[in-house]
Amino acid sequence: EHRALYGYDFRGNGEQQVEWVNLRVSGIGPIKRPEVRSEEVQENPEVVEASRRAVCFEPAAGYVDTPVYWRPDLAPGAQVAGPAIIEEFGSTVPLHPGFVARVDAYRNIIVTR
Repeated sequence: EHRALYGYDFRGNGEQQVEWVNLRVSGIGPIKRPEVRSEEVQENPEVVEASRRAVCFEPAAGYVDTPVYWRPDLAPGAQVAGPAIIEEFGSTVPLHPGFVARVDAYRNIIVTR
């Protein structure tokens, strides 16, 4: 298939590795929906910076010293004003100047301008 599509292949070349680029899997069976529980929204919970770093939000403004927050440390009710970075395992939320993020009762991050 590769030769037909791209005009070459590495068949017979033992030095070439196999690389999976896309693999699709389907599963059929019963699943149990997880119970999503809300938490009490705190009034002005403590918001602590995990670190700071230089971040460029606008090329004309250059790099800005920016607080970095660790998402699991942000309790429901927490608010963070941009510029800021909210990090967690596998994801980063850049919060541009003029935007505010708040954490709701389900720990969603709601970003508004």
